[in-house]
Amino acid sequence: MVTGYLDNFYARLGIPHTATQEEIRHAYHIAARKFHPDSNKENSAVEVFLQIQEAYDTLSNATARAAYDSRLPKDLSTPKNMLVNAIYSRQTLTRIDRPQLLYVLLSIASAPDPNHTIPTRLPLNICLVLDTSNSMSGTRLNAVKDTATQIIHSLRPEDILSVVAFNDRADVIIPATRNQNLNMLTAKVSTIHTGGGTEIFKGLETGYQEIKKKLKPRYKNHIILITDGRTYGDEDLCLRLAHDASNQGVTIHTIGIGHEWNDDFLDSLAATTGGNSEFAETSDAIEKFLKKRFGQIENTVATNVSLEIKTPVNVELRYAFRMNPETSSIIIGDTLAFGDLPKDKGMNILMEFLIKSVDNHQEIRVLDGTLNFLLPSAPIPNVSSRLTFSRPVSENPKPIPPPQILVRAMSRLSLYRLQEMARNDLKAGNLNQATRRLKNLATQLLHSGENQLAQTVMLELDHIKENHDMREDFQKQIKYGTRALVLEDTKEESQP
Repeated sequence: MVTGYLDNFYARLGIPHTATQEEIRHAYHIAARKFHPDSNKENSAVEVFLQIQEAYDTLSNATARAAYDSRLPKDLSTPKNMLVNAIYSRQTLTRIDRPQLLYVLLSIASAPDPNHTIPTRLPLNICLVLDTSNSMSGTRLNAVKDTATQIIHSLRPEDILSVVAFNDRADVIIPATRNQNLNMLTAKVSTIHTGGGTEIFKGLETGYQEIKKKLKPRYKNHIILITDGRTYGDEDLCLRLAHDASNQGVTIHTIGIGHEWNDDFLDSLAATTGGNSEFAETSDAIEKFLKKRFGQIENTVATNVSLEIKTPVNVELRYAFRMNPETSSIIIGDTLAFGDLPKDKGMNILMEFLIKSVDNHQEIRVLDGTLNFLLPSAPIPNVSSRLTFSRPVSENPKPIPPPQILVRAMSRLSLYRLQEMARNDLKAGNLNQATRRLKNLATQLLHSGENQLAQTVMLELDHIKENHDMREDFQKQIKYGTRALVLEDTKEESQP
């Protein structure tokens, strides 16, 4: 259930528009118990509880509910299996000649399933694409092989697993088939050895071909790429493959080990498909990340959630970021890839719009789009729903503070964006601006109690002063450290 200051009373309670009075009462009691100030001491609990109470008072009264339904904004048209909300930083836009910013927190959650009609686990079509170049020898490869063995023994007969090993060539260690002999699979994984250089496209292409052999919309189709090195000259080929994979409903996740890999490239590779890029600083972290990724794939209720968008000429979508269930920048284009929706959590996307001008109309359309996703358990898996963002316009709107749930989300994301802008400044040669941003970041981290990460930033400031660049290990620690903080602030707010 998505909670907070929402435009949709139904989603405040986590129920569909067709909910019965009994379902409304039941949902209210669950939500009220969780957020009542007597039992929940979080600062946001009072605000959330009052919003829940307001929704219940309206929807539990037949006359008030009918009146509310007649006024429900068109931009909250919700598909049957989803709860969708838009939380705006401005309730009303100002009719002025200069540009203004609008932030929108898009919240998506699966509808309640009281009758347990959605299977708790859907079949998998997974390919592990493993870097076996020389730099992976020793503890890194052993950790990957040990974790792959654990995953193999958690498979069910209907699951499909394939394993590809690559260096400057690619070999199919386990072809894509189901109901395989687990001991034989384990034995095949044990034969993997290291050698050669790193050419990611060869491994990715071979893994994609294995996935496509058994590609079905009722399966969860994922590639997990694990590497510790950089690839040279084939990045564009990899990104084009990722675009094709996304169109085919295949999600790519990446795990980078150590400090030598290109995080910008792996981020883009994963984000193109709605997947996630993760940083395993040590060999010990490989098992943690790989098992976490596999578990999240298992818990998916809807796959390949995306939003096809059109914006008017006077509106620009400048930035989009997935706040949860996994944090990731979203590539801006005609289609925004959001990734997969877990069964027990919501998904929050924060968007920044630049409204360049406001015409004389009483309302401005900010975005017109189509929300698409695959629901593997449904008779017809492909689901689409119209989605628009719009705001009323006024000469002198009454000042209303932004909802606290959105303010907190923006606050946590600001730390990640500071390091992001500092890196861009360094690339552009703006050393002084980059230094100012990082000093600001260190100060904010200290105020937030993140002393270790703040110390990392301050140490890197000394290095930048002398060398005019950032060290790869510190750069990744700061980037993925601030990205993790985004999730910490939103994970509790998006759950019932």
